[in-house]
Amino acid sequence: MNKKHQAKLKARAAREKRQARRVINGIFIGLILLMVLFLIGYYLLAG
Repeated sequence: MNKKHQAKLKARAAREKRQARRVINGIFIGLILLMVLFLIGYYLLAG
């Protein structure tokens, strides 16, 4: 493999890693927001 191809592969792997991290963070933020909404709804209905 030439150096140009190796650099492309390395850049692609880094880009995929960043994208995967964003997806994971998005899922966690979504779950936290959902939990907060459920808690607010529960306290409004129960209280």
